[in-house]
Amino acid sequence: MYFGHTAISTLCLLNFGSFAFADKLLRNRKLGDVGGLSGNGTPRNGLPGNKDEEDDPRRPGGPNLDFGQEADYIVVFKDESSHSSFSQNEMATVNSVRHLSFMNGEVIKLPNAQAAQQWAERDDVLFVEKDQEVRKLAEEVPYGINLVEALNIDYVAGSGVKACIIDTGYGRGHPDLPNNNLITGFNPYGSGEWFVDGDGHG
Repeated sequence: MYFGHTAISTLCLLNFGSFAFADKLLRNRKLGDVGGLSGNGTPRNGLPGNKDEEDDPRRPGGPNLDFGQEADYIVVFKDESSHSSFSQNEMATVNSVRHLSFMNGEVIKLPNAQAAQQWAERDDVLFVEKDQEVRKLAEEVPYGINLVEALNIDYVAGSGVKACIIDTGYGRGHPDLPNNNLITGFNPYGSGEWFVDGDGHG
């Protein structure tokens, strides 16, 4: 699944009301944290060790990059107006891999990290980060399963029970999943079919 974890984390912070922290995080990324780049374009790693380093816009935030290697970068614009202006005036001049309209962003293929740094310095851009593959480490059963005794239900005689699944898509053609009118869903982004995987992980 390709999706910038910092971008998603920041959106979650905004949704849960941590505006001050989210704003600080975004400002720091804007000033220098482009997927592992410092403000002067040098690679870095490690974690901040004190308060002064925490306030430093050059603080570590991502893995080192191969500077001469082409890669996909998530470019998030400051607002819908900035994103719309880019779409109308500059879309044809860049290699856009994917639209992220729900966060005013684009996934753009760039030749190297220096090019990403140039995008991050634009006045209409909120932040830029390298699009990286994210994998979960292990299967985990949520603690709530035992609390509600979900495993003790009758799999044959039960009725009137609605099961809710939160995911990025539902494979109607998959042999392990039912495909009938009893299965319904909701798309929180307001457009497109609810069952279509919009996150690219299959």
